[in-house]
Amino acid sequence: MVSKQSDQPDRRTVKTQRQLKKMLIRLLHDKPIDKITVAELARASDIGRGTFYIHYKDVYDLYDSVVADTVNQLTGIFQTYYPRDGGNNFTPLAAQIVTSIVENQQLFEALTNFGRDVKTLKRMNALFVYYVLDAENIDTSNTKYRAAVGFASCGLIGTVTDWLTSQTPFPTDDLVIVISKSIAAMKEVAVSLKHSA
Repeated sequence: MVSKQSDQPDRRTVKTQRQLKKMLIRLLHDKPIDKITVAELARASDIGRGTFYIHYKDVYDLYDSVVADTVNQLTGIFQTYYPRDGGNNFTPLAAQIVTSIVENQQLFEALTNFGRDVKTLKRMNALFVYYVLDAENIDTSNTKYRAAVGFASCGLIGTVTDWLTSQTPFPTDDLVIVISKSIAAMKEVAVSLKHSA
């Protein structure tokens, strides 16, 4: 009997990668990425350096994997909760975004370097812009549309970053309202540009 080869990574691989990502996030709270070494990550994850290199080529490769996971998670939320039927109720979408941020607060703080990592913030901004334009059937390659919706999206990301870095963040229910209204504003900008073209 021939055993079937699975496309799924084995449990040990998943466990090791999850542990490395967790340790990277923890270390990013204490120091910038360029000060984190493979040896330090391997030691903190209780694995050998060789095992690290089986999974990632360097610390930046691991970091990129963490960012990709986060963007994929946000993508899934947008795909599931963005109202594509012309509706304007963005509260379920905003609630899911806030839930994700709260459940992964340490991750978001580390990935945005407490609001200072422009590269990660730009990727999140690009994701928001793409999904609003795509959901509203607006040309996602049009630079004017992307710039206008991107401007509105930057406000949303700035609000989330402020909330994450605040010593006394306002209640999550208020954050849901702000995000819901911000996404509605992004949609309004996109639709108004489409109709003025």
